Amino acid sequence: MTLLEIGRVTGLHGVRGKVRVAMHSGDAEGALKVRSVWLSGMPDGSPDGREYEVVEAQRAGGCAVFSLKGVETPEAARGLAGARVSVRRDDLPDLPEGEFYWVDAVGCSVVGEAGEPLGEVTGVLPGPAHDWLVVRRNGEEAYLPVVEAFVRSVDVRARRITASPPEGW
Repeated sequence: MTLLEIGRVTGLHGVRGKVRVAMHSGDAEGALKVRSVWLSGMPDGSPDGREYEVVEAQRAGGCAVFSLKGVETPEAARGLAGARVSVRRDDLPDLPEGEFYWVDAVGCSVVGEAGEPLGEVTGVLPGPAHDWLVVRRNGEEAYLPVVEAFVRSVDVRARRITASPPEGW
């Protein structure tokens, strides 16, 4: 079973023990379809990797709000704040052509349009207008905007991203 971290519990939502999850991707849509979530890095020091059944899920702004079986009070939900939230890879919906999950980009090589090596993706960061690939190159991190003008193609199966970085990158 492959787990993907999708966000963090930021606190409670409402008065019935629901938890609010800030999504790493900024988009809660895919997470609203999962049947269970795994919480780890629990602030109270309880064992890592506890699975919770999702009773109900909804969007609230850019966050996902989950009603979890066994978490029925505001106090219980508040106690989960700060926990990392992961889901089974197989529970996430397939993405349309040209889209990818952030985690799939990490570790991909980045090459120029002529095939010359540019670096390796070490992370993805959200931005107000677009996301950013964090690329390790020449021993330093560089940030590549995830926009069509600079990211030409993403082939996560081949672990390769073809890019035409901006001048001076």
